[in-house]
Amino acid sequence: MRKTILMLINGFGVERSGSAEVYSAKLMPNFDALIKTNLFGNLVANAGDYNNAYKQFSIPEKAKGYEDEIDYLIFEKKLDQNQVLLATRDSLSSENKMHVFFTLEGVEKFNQFKEIIKIINPNKDKKIFVHLLLTATSIDAYDNLTKVISKVAFEMSEYCKIGMVVGSKRIDDDDVRRAFYRELGEHWNESNKKFAILKKEIVNPEDAGVFIITGGFALKENDSVLFINYSNVQMDKFYADFTKVPVKLFSLYPMRNDIPYMFKKDDEKTVFFASQCEKFNIRILHLTTESRINDVNFYLNGMQKVKSPNITYAVNDTSLFVSKDAVIKLIEESDYEGYIIDYSFAGYNKMDIIKKDLSSIDAVIKNISDAAKEKDYTFIVSSLYGIHAPVMDGVVQKVIDFSGKVPIMFQSNLFTKAEYSLNPGNTYGLSQTFLTNINDEVKANKLVHKLSNVEKMLTKGK
Repeated sequence: MRKTILMLINGFGVERSGSAEVYSAKLMPNFDALIKTNLFGNLVANAGDYNNAYKQFSIPEKAKGYEDEIDYLIFEKKLDQNQVLLATRDSLSSENKMHVFFTLEGVEKFNQFKEIIKIINPNKDKKIFVHLLLTATSIDAYDNLTKVISKVAFEMSEYCKIGMVVGSKRIDDDDVRRAFYRELGEHWNESNKKFAILKKEIVNPEDAGVFIITGGFALKENDSVLFINYSNVQMDKFYADFTKVPVKLFSLYPMRNDIPYMFKKDDEKTVFFASQCEKFNIRILHLTTESRINDVNFYLNGMQKVKSPNITYAVNDTSLFVSKDAVIKLIEESDYEGYIIDYSFAGYNKMDIIKKDLSSIDAVIKNISDAAKEKDYTFIVSSLYGIHAPVMDGVVQKVIDFSGKVPIMFQSNLFTKAEYSLNPGNTYGLSQTFLTNINDEVKANKLVHKLSNVEKMLTKGK
């Protein structure tokens, strides 16, 4: 295995026409020198934020460009051919209610949820209550959760109401059962005000206590229950209690042996980043900010709340790279084959701060590059997404437009500029190149391309 270091400067991209000028050789002389002497190119990076960026880094694009099988079936108008979904629909009558427990991270799956409910209730004449199980691990998610509740209110209100809202880690609380059976507890018609309080008190969505938005849902015999379980939520106590009442159960993905489910879990578990590390025994040290560790872990594990034994997280600290010798000491004295060093300047609104941080990162780039040359490490510098945002340059507001493309620099004693080049690709290709470079057995899509004799002639002197 080859020791490989991937530095991510998230938010940093290729400047588009009209963008405020940020990057320059004077600002980042070390990076500028490396892109002239090593493999260099651009990657497509369609993500616009940290979470989607790590998702695209970890999980391959689906066939035909669809996010997953459900999106494909929606587009092809074939979702209503799913037999379990039709059985869910047929379980409803004018005498009973449908309870939908929806594991909610953000707005991404709202369209799927909406289409599923349409099929369950085609005539818009059944009682459907949605209970939101919040799974997000960052308080920043509350804004997106508010959007989902607003979408239900404005787009689905005539046939669908939101009943309870509770953090996924609190589903087994006694308060939840009291709310579900008797509608006792906090009532908040305006969920945004409740979310504002939780945000102020720094309560992550997954830890939020139960509150009720709309009443009239108390569980009765012969009600139907559907788990739209994008995430696995441990709810043994709650599940055991409410199933003492005769109810009809269904789920989106496998949940329990006695519950009919609509779709199999797809094969992402064999291809997402963490599973590849485990399969090929690649050990990764991921250095990031403390506030981002849970989110990064979620996406590297295929959007599952599990901890990979092959990925260790630690807080990024520039003192680790204060010199070439410090870099060598870190790598030689640790038991990892791959290192991901995660920086970000997204969210900044002042040009001088962005430039100051890029200059500091450039000094780190030199130290890692020098260590890599001496010890035969591979060193890759890239980004998972570029920002498009207004910034203040002194008293003048400008717009940084790094969206769409990000740079990649690939330094290796083995893959020289005279013999190799970088293929076009995306950030998933970056992750595969990183892993393949560590272990040849990964045999994944690689951005590194060996030049033919004709290509060598065409590129000679460049």
